[in-house]
Amino acid sequence: MDGIFEPDIAETAEILKFDRILVLKFKYSHVSLKNITEIVGSTKVEVLYQYDSSQQNSKEKSEFVYTLSDSPLTAYAWEKAPEIIKINSKKQLEKLDILLDKEKVFPLDLIKSLLIVPLFKKRVNSNNSKPLILGLYIVQNKKEKRWSSTEVELAKWMAKQITNSIVSEQAFLKVQSLVEERTSQLQVSLEVQAKLGQKLRNYVEELRRVNKIKDEFIASLSDALKTPLANMKMGIKMLKLLNKNEQSIRYLDILTDECEKEINLVNNLLALQTLESNNVTIEPQKIYLQPLLEEFYNFFSQELHYKQINLVIDNSLDYIYTDLNSLNLILRELINNACKFSHEDTDIILRIYEQNSDNIIEVTNCGFPISIAEESLIFQPFYQGSRVENVTNSGTGLGLALVQSLVQNLNGIITVESNPSSQTDHFLNTFVITFPSLGKE
Repeated sequence: MDGIFEPDIAETAEILKFDRILVLKFKYSHVSLKNITEIVGSTKVEVLYQYDSSQQNSKEKSEFVYTLSDSPLTAYAWEKAPEIIKINSKKQLEKLDILLDKEKVFPLDLIKSLLIVPLFKKRVNSNNSKPLILGLYIVQNKKEKRWSSTEVELAKWMAKQITNSIVSEQAFLKVQSLVEERTSQLQVSLEVQAKLGQKLRNYVEELRRVNKIKDEFIASLSDALKTPLANMKMGIKMLKLLNKNEQSIRYLDILTDECEKEINLVNNLLALQTLESNNVTIEPQKIYLQPLLEEFYNFFSQELHYKQINLVIDNSLDYIYTDLNSLNLILRELINNACKFSHEDTDIILRIYEQNSDNIIEVTNCGFPISIAEESLIFQPFYQGSRVENVTNSGTGLGLALVQSLVQNLNGIITVESNPSSQTDHFLNTFVITFPSLGKE
């Protein structure tokens, strides 16, 4: 790993509040899987990079080498690879029956949760089913933590980039050792590569300076996901046309829904990135609300019916002067959020009115209370709330962050209130958006 991703690793740890991140690299003297004991006893483990939030200079490289057999947890992760290891609690860690470990790598008295993602490369022309394990990408926390799907995917993406960097570095060193003294053309190539590498380092440093490392991750994820998702959607559509079996169609409908969720995720990531980079153009126009609200009611009707929730619309305005795309996204995400966190047999109330020449949008749902501490956290990207029981199916935590960015882009503000309901033992949670008209008739 040549250092390009080190600033990204450190910034990711700071943003997601990880206590420690390690990048380990395996150095084999035996690569045959016939004698596992021999491999474990002879393989060296190099710590390429570590981030530690408790150290004053937490982004500084700290390299050391140990034997794979010296660390039971490292050996366990190597044997399980390419499986990802998620340890959510101290009790789960203790079940592995590992009482002592390499203190510099796994201080077991401080660790309560772990996420270990293998760095691996598939073998070519080999009968071995197990890929070549190049190393490990490890996230450690001092508190118990349930790893979200977003955090796992982000760790997998980072591990893939580090793997590519290691493989590229190994290939480069091999080529350099063979032709360095025989051709001057390689020197020219190396100089060009060095310049490109320096430009990339300058770009990453600029990202760090303005604290926009999120943009690089989001852009990379979006580019990597948009094309396969579009192909998946087309493939599912073609399968529906060709397949008339009811059970198969039901499964294809499930795939369609999941594909749409992923497409919405990518679109939200792109929209959020664009907003944060101030590249959004506002186009104010006169928007008649009645047809727009009817469209939203029809769009959510199936989900509302399934969850036994009523959508009540109280609109006192004929039209609004604002940006249509922003208004669409704001209403969609607020109603979707209300559906997700509402109790059955309750109402979602959407109110639109004017007050002191400002436009007001209120969305109220009946659900669990939102604490004062959570009122600011719920607008942070990837935050999913303390009441979310199933993180995998709850979403990504991007919806309200996108709404806040859109509202701010319209020179507005968004607040949230949570008050006990007078009729039930639940709470009424109200999101209030205040924004000015952006044009005149």
